Amino acid sequence: MDASHPDIPFLQELYGQDTLYFIPEPISQEAVPLTGAAVVPSIPANPKAATPEMPSVPPIQPEASVVENSTPVSTTPTKEPIKWLGEAVKGTYLLFDVPEDVFQQLPQHLFLQKVMAAVGLTTRQIQFGKLSTALEHDVKQIAAKQQAQHIILFGQGLPVANLAKMEFYRMYRSGDSRFVLVDSLADIEKSVDLKKKLWDVLQKIFLQ
Repeated sequence: MDASHPDIPFLQELYGQDTLYFIPEPISQEAVPLTGAAVVPSIPANPKAATPEMPSVPPIQPEASVVENSTPVSTTPTKEPIKWLGEAVKGTYLLFDVPEDVFQQLPQHLFLQKVMAAVGLTTRQIQFGKLSTALEHDVKQIAAKQQAQHIILFGQGLPVANLAKMEFYRMYRSGDSRFVLVDSLADIEKSVDLKKKLWDVLQKIFLQ
C-alpha cells in the first residue's frame, strides 16, 4: 500500500473499533464521528450556543429606565409667581389665593361687582391676581413692578411676606401705592360687620 494514498475504509474501521464516545441524547447524530480526529471539537459547541441569546433582552431594560428617569427634568417650577386675569385700567389689583375655577369667575362675581361699582370701578377695569402658594410674595415688590395705585389682598393665610405684621382692614402705603389686607370674599359676603369694615377701608383707599 502506498503511504501517500491511505486506505480510507480501512482507517474508518480501525478507529471505529478503538475509539468509543458517549454522546448525550439531545445532541444530533451529526456529532457522532466517522473518524476519530473529528470528534473532540464537536462537544463544546453547545455551551457557547446559549450565550448570544442572553444579552438580547436584559440590557434593554436598564437603558430604558435611565431615559425615563431623565425626563423629570421638567419638574422645575413651572408655576407663575402670580397668574393674572384682566387689565388694571386704573391701577387697581385684587389678589387672591383661591382654586382655579373660583379665580376664573371673579370678574362675574355679583357682590364684587357691586363693591367695585361703589368706588367707581367695573370688574373689567381691574386686574385679578392668583398668588402661587409655592412662593412667598412681597406686596411692595408687586406694587413697584405693576406700578399699582391700589392693591387689595383677600383672604387669611396668604403666601405673603410679613403677613403676620399686617392688620386687617388697615390701609398701608408703599411709594404711590396703597394696599390693604381683608378677609376672604366669601366671608365678607356672609357678614354684615365685615361688609362695613370693607366699605370703610375702601373709602380711605379710593375716595380720600
